[in-house]
Amino acid sequence: MYDVINEAGLRRMEGAGLAAGGGEVAWGQDGGVAVGLDWAGFECALVDALVQAVRSAVAEHPGERFYAAVLDGVYRETDGQITLPNLGMNSIEALAQLPVEDQADVRWSAADWEYYDDEWLAEDLARDWERQLTAEACRGTMRQWEATFRRYLSMLVRVCKRSREVLRTSGVTDRDFVVLLLDDEYHEVLIKRVLTKGEVSRYFPGYDQRAVELARIGALPVAERAAYYVARLEAVDGPVSGEEAEVALRDLGPAAFPALIPMLAQKERAWKAAKLLADIGQPDDDTVRALHAALTRCEGPDQSWVACALARLGRLDLVLDQIDRLPREVVVGAVAAPYTSFRNQAIAAPRLDYRPLQDVIERWPAYAPALAEELKPGRGYCDITVDEVDEAIRGLASPHVVIRWHAVCVLGERRLGATVARRVLPLLGQTVSQDPDATVRRLAILSLLWWRKDSHRYANVVREALNDPAAEVREVAAYWLREQDGRPA
Repeated sequence: MYDVINEAGLRRMEGAGLAAGGGEVAWGQDGGVAVGLDWAGFECALVDALVQAVRSAVAEHPGERFYAAVLDGVYRETDGQITLPNLGMNSIEALAQLPVEDQADVRWSAADWEYYDDEWLAEDLARDWERQLTAEACRGTMRQWEATFRRYLSMLVRVCKRSREVLRTSGVTDRDFVVLLLDDEYHEVLIKRVLTKGEVSRYFPGYDQRAVELARIGALPVAERAAYYVARLEAVDGPVSGEEAEVALRDLGPAAFPALIPMLAQKERAWKAAKLLADIGQPDDDTVRALHAALTRCEGPDQSWVACALARLGRLDLVLDQIDRLPREVVVGAVAAPYTSFRNQAIAAPRLDYRPLQDVIERWPAYAPALAEELKPGRGYCDITVDEVDEAIRGLASPHVVIRWHAVCVLGERRLGATVARRVLPLLGQTVSQDPDATVRRLAILSLLWWRKDSHRYANVVREALNDPAAEVREVAAYWLREQDGRPA
């Protein structure tokens, strides 16, 4: 069974207007969503196709009583492609054929059902609607993409409700048959949008139990709340999963430190405490001392995560003080940590600063190859804010290629906005033609690509890269020219 949605995700959707209960939200009226897509026609096409698919399944299996149809598997890439959902259907008879112990997990897991179809809408029609939807989402700002996706989810909620009503009133299914929209990220909130409150309690009683438990926890003093969440960090099921406990501890901020610090003394748990302390940020002296002591005491993964936490909290110096004693991989991981995607989970992180990385490369050149491997493109870099653009721009001119790799990648982020684009795009264009490292030149072309239409004016720069001496640069240049509005290579 799907885990219930984490609290942070639920709040994001509620803030966006997809809260459980209430009337429909006219998302198309804000967020920059254009009216180019025929939303009404799109919705009717999906309702017609879903009703016909269920009608056909019922007719083909007259001896079975279907209890649900589910839309799920909505794939999306932020600022990129959005797909249509898959359609699953299941019957009471099919469920009864499973071992009793498996039935609860499979009851609402459409991917495990025999009737699961990713082509329930005619292929050419599906392809056309997906193309139009993605074009609608991607023709403006990042905010428009997000608003379009919210509007799409809202439309799918209506598709479920309308389809269920048509199937019921036409006698294809009975009143207990449900049509659900499921999504790993927004599981609970979408179920509450599709079903009535009574149906949610009937089919998903765990949500009511969870609500009671969350209310109880919310009434506890902060210290007791933190202790509760720490105790739930390894939980797989129950009212609060381990993932939700991590989110809750981060949300508590420094108030969670007293509950997390004792975990640093627990073998095979210290790593998680260290990670959460780094995620929360704003360490006090007690937290830094506890991490410093754990660095000496711990071994293996626990030690590595403690070292990374110190680096992410701006105290790499405490790790480097022990560079001759610590395993090489621990030092390398710590030096790289502030620049990796783990930083994205931080509530408060130190600002991007390449000086510690540069200092290690220059003082201990023997570590340079391992750092280049740890921070090679594709390993996952941190996202940066507008306030960190200056440092990333400085990194483009670094004599150290590993820093230039990082800088050229983090500057390829359209979310930074138009003002940043005006500063960054000319520099990326210069990098394409002037950087001595082929990988940096290749990455600069890709960063231009991520800026989409903003970078069209640099087509000539990319076209010149078709003559680059490095095959990897020529290949990505040709790809860029194909992708940018289908312009010929």
